[in-house]
Amino acid sequence: MATEIGGTKITFGDPRQPKALPLSHPKARWGEFGRKTTVLPKGYVRRRGCLPLPCDILFDRDIAVRLRDGVVIYLDVYRPVNDVLKIPALLAWSPYGKQGGRGNQVLDDFPFRMAVPLRKLSELQKWEGPDPAYWVQHGYAVINADPRGVGKSEGDIYHFGSQEGRDGADVVDWIGEQPWCSGKVGLSGNSYLSISQWFIAAERPKYLAAIAPWEGLSDLFGEGLALGGTITTPSLNFDLQLLQVNAGENSWENATQMVIDHDVFGPYHDDKRARVENINVPAYVVASWSNPIHTFGTFCAYMKLTSEKWLRVHDTWEWPDYYDEVNRTDLHRFFDRYLKGIDNGWEKTPKVRVKIIDTAIPTTRQGVDMTFSAFPPPQSIPMKLFFNGMDGSLSAAYPPSSRVEYQVKTGGCEFIYKFETDAVLCGPIDLCLAVSLAEAADSDIFITFEKILTSGYVGSQLIVPYERLYQSFLIRAANRAGLAPETQVLFYKGPAGQARLSRREPHPHDNIPGFRKANMEVRTFVKQHETVLFRPSVGPIGMNFAKGEQLRLRVSGQNPAVFPPVDQATLTVDNFQNPNETGVVSIHCGTYDKSGSYVTLPLLSQC
Repeated sequence: MATEIGGTKITFGDPRQPKALPLSHPKARWGEFGRKTTVLPKGYVRRRGCLPLPCDILFDRDIAVRLRDGVVIYLDVYRPVNDVLKIPALLAWSPYGKQGGRGNQVLDDFPFRMAVPLRKLSELQKWEGPDPAYWVQHGYAVINADPRGVGKSEGDIYHFGSQEGRDGADVVDWIGEQPWCSGKVGLSGNSYLSISQWFIAAERPKYLAAIAPWEGLSDLFGEGLALGGTITTPSLNFDLQLLQVNAGENSWENATQMVIDHDVFGPYHDDKRARVENINVPAYVVASWSNPIHTFGTFCAYMKLTSEKWLRVHDTWEWPDYYDEVNRTDLHRFFDRYLKGIDNGWEKTPKVRVKIIDTAIPTTRQGVDMTFSAFPPPQSIPMKLFFNGMDGSLSAAYPPSSRVEYQVKTGGCEFIYKFETDAVLCGPIDLCLAVSLAEAADSDIFITFEKILTSGYVGSQLIVPYERLYQSFLIRAANRAGLAPETQVLFYKGPAGQARLSRREPHPHDNIPGFRKANMEVRTFVKQHETVLFRPSVGPIGMNFAKGEQLRLRVSGQNPAVFPPVDQATLTVDNFQNPNETGVVSIHCGTYDKSGSYVTLPLLSQC
């Protein structure tokens, strides 16, 4: 077991919480442990109100698997009772516990189960993973693993990186060698289970046949904790919350503290970047326009993939999308093609399918479905708009020389473009800012894009498709009244971006057009009143605009993130320095290098 990477010693645990949560802790929701094989009969109900099993399931619990370095981990296998039938398998890999309804994350922790009704699932599924009730019925095995350090698995808990990739690859090849397996293994699941797929697949395990990463970044720092070179409290707190609820008998890798202690990146941080370009199996990639954690990274990973790939971009939250019956059937067709070899016409599926959002319509599922041969859409036309500091507009005409300034701790500035005809924007956004500083040498800059309706209100869409009208009503009421600030994350207004000025140099080897990542190996501070050009990391857009509606681009020094909500029980990160305590930022328009500040939007159609 490595305790350092590239000469950098890994921080495990925290002085106030050096060990993982004990299995006796209520948050661990730990169940029984011990090798056991049983048949769960058709009609079996795990808990009252959940989906009865549609078929008999052979349940093998707590199977020990020895990894290449000798560490033993445990996993559960759900498969058909017929031992003669050789079947493909789906592996779900994450530290959240392997028995459905148990572990440190469950749908019951969220309001109205985030629109995934209890009756739709058997509760045998791992958190964010495939439901054995569905997949076993259709001739698949489902394997839920406790990675190293989780539960009774040996070792310390790692947080992504090559170690998890190797461990997961070992398990894939163990599965492929089992007498009941056909030799075809797929990876499935969303969020953490999606992120782990990138690392496991990059190891090219022998029996891996296909992956389906459903919303998940592939670079912990470049696409997550230090997006655009920024290191912000919301992202650190979220990651730390995930780490602190790991349950096991040893310690956990404190990747959050590592980004603070080693803010000039090196081999350790590079190890947290999956080598997506090494993946050689078909991939069904799912992204959304709106996820504050996954959107940017999912698109980055998709763009780097060189294997056969399909992309679907949806307009809701990740969990209801993953468990939606239509989407599950779609995924089933994909796995049938590449894990069972069924000639079902999957190859004719459009390479890119997107749901265009219209934030003027407050309910979900009201967008427009579009298909393309690639992403970015080949049909899109760059629409370059310049910042005009004289009137606060975005204009196709080159503006006169001007500048707009704001105090980083309290202020910001806005630029608006009014659509003269109906339009659709779909693709990556290229934003270039000409900036100078006063009274500071560095600054974090945050960008938001919003639709201003003809009524003057800001457009927003509830991105959780609650089944009951009263559920949506309560969420909306709580959000409007400010009674539950965390509900803001359930509403989408438009893309966002961020960057740290001292990290304005692009990553030398990982700089995808439209999805810029910062070079974290160097820092170049800004001299007083020196004007510099840089491109913040900005998420893509897929939005409708009607004639008369406006696009508002806001630049500020304050992080607009509302996720995660504040948890009073969460330990704080030590040694965190916020550069946005003092200083004045000036946005230069029409003056610098004959370009000034501008944004290039992907105009798909205008009619």
